[in-house]
Amino acid sequence: MSSSGTVSWPPEAPVWRFYWEVVDGKSEAIAFRDVFYKGIKVLHRASLPMIRVQYDGGAGGPYKDPLSSGNMQRPVAIYEGSAPDHRFLVVESYHVIGRYRLLNRWIFRSDGIILPQLYSAGLQHPANHRHHTYWRFDWDIDGAANNLALQHALTSQDWGYGPGWIPRKNELSSIHIGDNRWAVIKKGTGRGFLIDKGPFDGASDWFSRLDVAITAYHGPEDLGGALGNANDDEIWRHVNGENTDGQDIVMWYVAHLYHEAHDGGDEWHVCGPILRQFGY
Repeated sequence: MSSSGTVSWPPEAPVWRFYWEVVDGKSEAIAFRDVFYKGIKVLHRASLPMIRVQYDGGAGGPYKDPLSSGNMQRPVAIYEGSAPDHRFLVVESYHVIGRYRLLNRWIFRSDGIILPQLYSAGLQHPANHRHHTYWRFDWDIDGAANNLALQHALTSQDWGYGPGWIPRKNELSSIHIGDNRWAVIKKGTGRGFLIDKGPFDGASDWFSRLDVAITAYHGPEDLGGALGNANDDEIWRHVNGENTDGQDIVMWYVAHLYHEAHDGGDEWHVCGPILRQFGY
């Protein structure tokens, strides 16, 4: 069943404001829209529209696992917590697909960090496998216009954005390099978000060949989980070399969550990037 809501948190002095929805017929679990931090826009839309599962040795699959309202086991949960140096809000959905148990969790911290996370447990076949997990971030840093993606390399060369920061001025698919760090900025403002690889996000391989893709925004390309299949993510369909310098841009971030069969099906594994604001 479709569900939705509006969040303004914390209620006494909001720093995060957004709309969330789970829509029947789409397979992206929770989609977040019009995300603002401290009154300044961060994202037009964000979701987890694709998970592709690859088993070693032809033991089973491959699969494309849809996170949908149809396999969601309980209503979307929203709750808050605290750590010594910050508070946080959690928005999550819980899904069961075959023998997999999947927790789609988004954490919004009071210090401006966003943690999109996928927790996975269960074993469909008795073999090692990877859950290739694709998040889609439609960035609107302080609005849709004049955004730019940067990729960090371990070099002292400066392209105008600080040592090692390479402006990615055209659409591309890429693997991580250097310290596995990206950024999306609002040009001329010093404002943006860092995107760091999570500690369990693994590496691309022959089955899932990219870690990050940058594309120009086109509304019809937001397919709500319909892009790709078990054998091909088909993101290449949206990477055509278009200009992304000072444009409205979309980032696909892919984690490659490894699960060893000897761990069994009861141990939970987690992956996901770390999104850190600066200049807000």
